[in-house]
Amino acid sequence: MTARPLLVSERQKGNPLLKHLKNVPWKHDATITPDYVLGDRNCAVFISIRYHMLKPQYLGRRLAELRAEGSRWRLRVLLCLVDVEDATKALHELNILALRMDCVLFLAHGPQEAARYLECFKAYEKNSAQCIRERVDPSHAGQVADALQAIKPLNRTDVATLSNRFATFGDLLRANLDDLRACPGLGDKKCSRLHDAFARPFDAAPAAPPVAAPPPPPPETAPPPPPETSPDDPDATQD
Repeated sequence: MTARPLLVSERQKGNPLLKHLKNVPWKHDATITPDYVLGDRNCAVFISIRYHMLKPQYLGRRLAELRAEGSRWRLRVLLCLVDVEDATKALHELNILALRMDCVLFLAHGPQEAARYLECFKAYEKNSAQCIRERVDPSHAGQVADALQAIKPLNRTDVATLSNRFATFGDLLRANLDDLRACPGLGDKKCSRLHDAFARPFDAAPAAPPVAAPPPPPPETAPPPPPETSPDDPDATQD
């Protein structure tokens, strides 16, 4: 449990999500501008799609009030409850409005999901981004496992199988397809992918189709010889 409670604006009385706030303490506060104060500099404004469609000017006014407080808030969350079947147009409007007002848009498809978002923001208000970053194993075995899992579709179980089968990474690099197929649980697809990753040349790009040579020019033909004249031809020239 956090030391300080999550502050809830009086205007949120009757919101169904409040009954799902069970993992962090909260209390109403009539003096705050946002709907929820999640930390020293973190806050949230709540809107449902149905309410936005009925009163499209409401949210813009609320976010403008929040933005008028300047640097008071480092994180402004726009928490949106999707409670209509066709929300495409409304979500497009809310997305644009959130961008213009320096807010981060979160969508919830029920009051319980919306409450979970608020609880997470409050519970982790003091945590840095390190808590959600992927943990990297600095050991040699961890680095080998990360490298092998980059070859899809190998997983951690496959890596453990290969580690038990081959003594060193070098032994694995020198393995042929039959050696890989001897590993239990590795099918032909995984064995082929693994073998190709180690044996395929780096420049093994598909070769371009050969360009067909132009056809040879037609042979030159001599002009036909003139017709021979007969002495009996009356048109023949006489000397």
